[in-house]
Amino acid sequence: MTLRWQDTLDEGRFSTDQPNLSLKSSTPLTIQSLEKSSSLKKIVQKEQFSDNTQLSQEGRDSKKLERLVGEIAFQLERRILFNVFPDQSRLYGFTVLNIPEKIIQISKHPLTGKVDEDYRYDLSQRHLQLMDRLRMLGYSAPIHGPFAESIVNTYGILKQRPDAYSAEELGYNNPEFLRSIVIKTAPSKFLKDLLCLLSCLCFMARQDSKPLFLW
Repeated sequence: MTLRWQDTLDEGRFSTDQPNLSLKSSTPLTIQSLEKSSSLKKIVQKEQFSDNTQLSQEGRDSKKLERLVGEIAFQLERRILFNVFPDQSRLYGFTVLNIPEKIIQISKHPLTGKVDEDYRYDLSQRHLQLMDRLRMLGYSAPIHGPFAESIVNTYGILKQRPDAYSAEELGYNNPEFLRSIVIKTAPSKFLKDLLCLLSCLCFMARQDSKPLFLW
């Protein structure tokens, strides 16, 4: 029970009203009560601060793991687009779902509108061959294209790249580590499709001999 200032004043007044009790006998009790209350309050505040700090850190860690799941989906989407459009330095407005439309768009001359048939054929073949390989891993563009976008919008992506050669960077390029994060973080209803995205990302990384995450 926390001692209130009003309680202390009432105790002093009660003591003076009793003829057989000295004020000196009540004063140490009041001070001692205050000291105990103050000490107890400091302990409680310290424990609350410790608990709040721990909860805050756990919240940040949990959010980072969610962002890592979103980063897996983002990296695969980006990887597919760069694979189909290797000459494009910017992919603003490009998605897995609109690849066929973008192939038509960029194979036309911007001024004359003339179609570069060879270039269009090359891009179309790259797209078809990649989709055929990913399909063997369970990937379906009509399903996993919107799914990946939804995951990115839901969980976000990593705010900054890890330091080079750090343990964090090594973890981000470890398929087993990423798999454990997905299993730990993702809801069960998303698990199968998220693991499919991760498998496709690992496959593409092996094919081009590059890290899983390209910054």
